[in-house]
Amino acid sequence: MDASLPGPPTSHRSSPSRHPLAAEAAGVIAAGFDSYHAQFQLVTRRAHARFEHRDWRGAQTDAVERLTLYRQFVDWVVRDLGRSMGDGVHDPGTWAEVKRQHTRQTAGRDDTELAYTFFNSISRRMLGTIGVHADLEYVDQDFEGATTASAEPFHQTYPAAGAGGLETVFRDILRDLPIAPLFGDLDEDAVLVARAVHEELARRPDFPPVEAVDVLPALFYRNKGAYLVGRLRAGAEMVPLVLPMVHAEGGVQVDAALTTSDEVSVVFSFTRSYFHVEAERPRAVIDFLRSMMPLKPLDELYTSIGYNKHGKTELFRALMRHLKGSDARFEIAQGEAGLVMSVFALPAFNVVFKIIKDRFGAPKTATRKDVMDKYHLVFTRDRVWRLADAQEFEHLEFRRDRFEPELLVQLQAEAAGSVRLEGERMFVSHLYTERRVTPLNLFLREAAPDAALDAVLDYGQAIKDLAAANIFTGDMLLKNFGVTRQGRVIFYDYDELCLLTECHFRELPVPRGDDDEFSAEPWFYVGERDVFPQEFRSFLLLPGPMGEAFLKVHGDLLQVEFWRRMQAMQAAGEVVDFFPYRQSRKLRKD
Repeated sequence: MDASLPGPPTSHRSSPSRHPLAAEAAGVIAAGFDSYHAQFQLVTRRAHARFEHRDWRGAQTDAVERLTLYRQFVDWVVRDLGRSMGDGVHDPGTWAEVKRQHTRQTAGRDDTELAYTFFNSISRRMLGTIGVHADLEYVDQDFEGATTASAEPFHQTYPAAGAGGLETVFRDILRDLPIAPLFGDLDEDAVLVARAVHEELARRPDFPPVEAVDVLPALFYRNKGAYLVGRLRAGAEMVPLVLPMVHAEGGVQVDAALTTSDEVSVVFSFTRSYFHVEAERPRAVIDFLRSMMPLKPLDELYTSIGYNKHGKTELFRALMRHLKGSDARFEIAQGEAGLVMSVFALPAFNVVFKIIKDRFGAPKTATRKDVMDKYHLVFTRDRVWRLADAQEFEHLEFRRDRFEPELLVQLQAEAAGSVRLEGERMFVSHLYTERRVTPLNLFLREAAPDAALDAVLDYGQAIKDLAAANIFTGDMLLKNFGVTRQGRVIFYDYDELCLLTECHFRELPVPRGDDDEFSAEPWFYVGERDVFPQEFRSFLLLPGPMGEAFLKVHGDLLQVEFWRRMQAMQAAGEVVDFFPYRQSRKLRKD
């Protein structure tokens, strides 16, 4: 069932005089995308040198720079077209021809789907498009087959049938890497990887003998790690293989061998910052990754390698297909209602939708701009496996009957500035999407005791991990944290989030007498950025054994010293990394 109006039918008749203008405009857009993508790839290529020289601060700077490129180039193209198109800049007929010309100009590329998304960003900005207009932008069917799969494989294949077995195969693979000269003991790494693979295959007695190992030709760089991405293949069957590599005392070494789809999925998690990988054929990289993670959403894979804007396109396509294929309705999301966001979801669709409320309940004092700034901060920070990535959408249009009546009433009461009902249509001017997780407070009510204890302890670790990454969550209530499919605790409520270095951590003053101790209001001065860790006890500690266990492991969260130590670490320029796999998966047990 259609979720949004398809826009005007494809019947615009462009006069011949429009064609030169349309062709020129299409060329400007295509050239703008080429310039953007060339700069994107230039920044991406720096990752090798950053890793080689352990320039972690430089790598962080590159990550932020690359995230800002898309908007910069879109702005430049919009300004250029505004000057050159004259009266045609807002004419739908002209833009219908621009799209046709652009389709011809970008046919046969290895990155056509990305070029289409860039065109949509320009078209929607120039025309102020609301909903979907198939004549004026690329829609779902346009993306089908936009990038034709090449008959030539993108990956490299190492046969496993020769003498020496898998040890020889992995020795050859590691020697072919661009970072091979940096290894401390490459031969030992090959032995350890082969041993880990044999142990994994022993747990899969039905898997045939390995015929070959396929690897992507470029390393995936992120923070302090470089990742080799490959797969073990036997006929049509395969086993994922990801080798994280890190700097150690004696040189670079392979740190782990990850061999399950779940483990690899975590490496490409929506809670991590984006990889820097040279992908001459982005779709070929994505198809390879999907062979290893068939359940991973397409949008998350594109986003994971830095193409977050096309990830947004793929997410919207998935949403439209879901709505067409079912009668499901948007409904109020599970969990306690928040003071800042109206949150709703769609059954069987693994995403939540968040709209900023018109007014925030007490004691919230933030503004709409403050909230949007927080989301932008999260976008540009290393999320260290603890913050949910978010996509921002504008000017959406849905059928009114796709919303449960209770949700419609809530949205009209709480977010009338962002939603508008017109007849049978619902217009949403702005929202965020995040991957759906189970709110921690609900998880603890239903989980088995062991799983609940694990989640409570990981809740404390999440706060510590974020502090080490210079993030202070602000509001630490259980309802603001969620549990992922793999049992990982993450934070997703950003209205009070800030940089840890912006906070002033203080000891609670000692009361001077009964009047001070029992005063309803603070009897001492409290600055805007003052934080008193001793007050965390009231919401960090659960009653009973779980609270006792939390206090035993994470009691330092209630002490000023912990937070000041984290601030000192930031001031010293130390970059902490969090590798997305369990300690038990390390090849060397220190």
